[in-house]
Amino acid sequence: MPLTQTAKPRRTRLAPEERSQLILDAAAQIVVNEGVSAVNMDRLGRDAGISKALVYNYYPNRSELLRALLLREVRVYQAQQLSAAESAPDVESLIRITTRAYLDHIAKKGVLIERLMSEPSIAEGMGEMERQGRARTVEYFAIKLKEGLSMPIELARMMTELGMGLTGAGGAYLDRTGCNIDLLEDMIVSMLMANFSAVEKDYTNWRKVETAGLRKRI
Repeated sequence: MPLTQTAKPRRTRLAPEERSQLILDAAAQIVVNEGVSAVNMDRLGRDAGISKALVYNYYPNRSELLRALLLREVRVYQAQQLSAAESAPDVESLIRITTRAYLDHIAKKGVLIERLMSEPSIAEGMGEMERQGRARTVEYFAIKLKEGLSMPIELARMMTELGMGLTGAGGAYLDRTGCNIDLLEDMIVSMLMANFSAVEKDYTNWRKVETAGLRKRI
């Protein structure tokens, strides 16, 4: 009788973009579990189920690969924030939705991004992109505040910058302590809305002072 041969499992052929993302996914898992120093091309090939040579076909070196991973995570977060913001019907909903999106992002990806950003060779060149992204975010929120709270655009920009600082501090606290995310969300939203209301009220008084012939710098 002829020997029965066991058929070898057939590998699924992936599109180049899918394979590229598979490599980045493997890198992200290593960074989160073991740190940036544990990432190397041999390990990535094994974890992604491909050869080291194929990894090099997509990414010429380790630094380029990790920069691509960081860029991917930043772009995904920016897209999620924009999508969340566009669904908000009013200022309070805007603040709550985007705050939650940010905290969820920190809870899921905070360790990954923090570790990547701590490596100068990886974070190199990201500063300008981060500044541009922040400027776009500030302008978007400032316009929403101007429309929703009837305040001048200059004041709305200042409020947005300060509000982002508060939200960022909340994200750092979540990352450090693993606190209750729902409680933290409610606290940040309440603090921001109270600040907006107070400034809106006080600014009315500031305008009255200016009308009386006294100058007050905003």
